[in-house]
Amino acid sequence: MPEPPSGGYDFLADPDARADQSPAFWRPDELASVVILAAAPPGATPSALTLSDLPAELVRRDAEDGAHLIVRSEAGLHQLWVTAGTEAGASLAAIIPLDAMTAARAEAVVQFWEAQARGTSCPRRSRTRRLERLIASLQALDARLDGASYRAIAEAVFGPRRVADEAWKTSSLRDAAIRMARTGLAFMRGGYRKLLKSKSPE
Repeated sequence: MPEPPSGGYDFLADPDARADQSPAFWRPDELASVVILAAAPPGATPSALTLSDLPAELVRRDAEDGAHLIVRSEAGLHQLWVTAGTEAGASLAAIIPLDAMTAARAEAVVQFWEAQARGTSCPRRSRTRRLERLIASLQALDARLDGASYRAIAEAVFGPRRVADEAWKTSSLRDAAIRMARTGLAFMRGGYRKLLKSKSPE
């Protein structure tokens, strides 16, 4: 990497790149979908998966506790933590801590394994709907912070014609716009952390 000019800094990611082009590493205790991998213990059924079988990593960070990878499969991006001491040819086992996020961790492991074993893992439709709602909530928050009215938000989300079909003061779409903006505000104030620990979104 070229030397930065005087007074400048090197960044781990390009600050000019979009967020979806710069995958971020989350701590495993914060993000339930981090898949923790280690060498399978003696006596365990040999795994068909070794480090050399993993997809080429998009990003890799080596640390004292092991290697942290972000890889891509047909199912999307997966963040992996390969614990220290795991040799390249060792059969891998997944570690699922017994904590408040156990169910979500297990689901992430299964999704990753299906992607490796079958080449695909289709996300649940409910997950897509939930993601769409979350995106709409953040867009509603951005609009409110930019001075937009709830009616303008409703028209952007549901279309002007649907909004005009109901009396605005008693409209269900007005309630929906307010709810989306409030949900987005709750995320901004730290509520996003609940998403990191949640099971598959319904």
